Amino acid sequence: MKEIGEITRISRNPAILVAEVDSETVMMSIAAGRYYGLDEMGTVIWRRIDPPCSFGELVDGLAADYEADRATIAFDVRALLDRMLQEDVVRID
Repeated sequence: MKEIGEITRISRNPAILVAEVDSETVMMSIAAGRYYGLDEMGTVIWRRIDPPCSFGELVDGLAADYEADRATIAFDVRALLDRMLQEDVVRID
C-alpha cells in the first residue's frame, strides 16, 4: 500500500454508496458487501475530499477551522485515510 504524503491526492471511490444521517455518514460497498459508518469528524473529512484534494490541503483546512495542532490532525487524519484506503473507500494518487 502506498504511503500518504503531503502532496498525495485523496479522492472518494465513486462506487461507494453514501447517505448522511443526522451528522454521520453511512457508506456501502456493493463490491465488497460491506457497510461503513463515519462519525461527525469522519463526515467532515469525507465532505472535504469532494472535490479531490491533497493530504496537505485537507490537513491545513482542518487545522485552520478547528484551531488544533497540525501534527496531531495529520496523524489522526492519516490513520483514518489509511483504514479507508484498505477498504477501498478512498483512492490516492
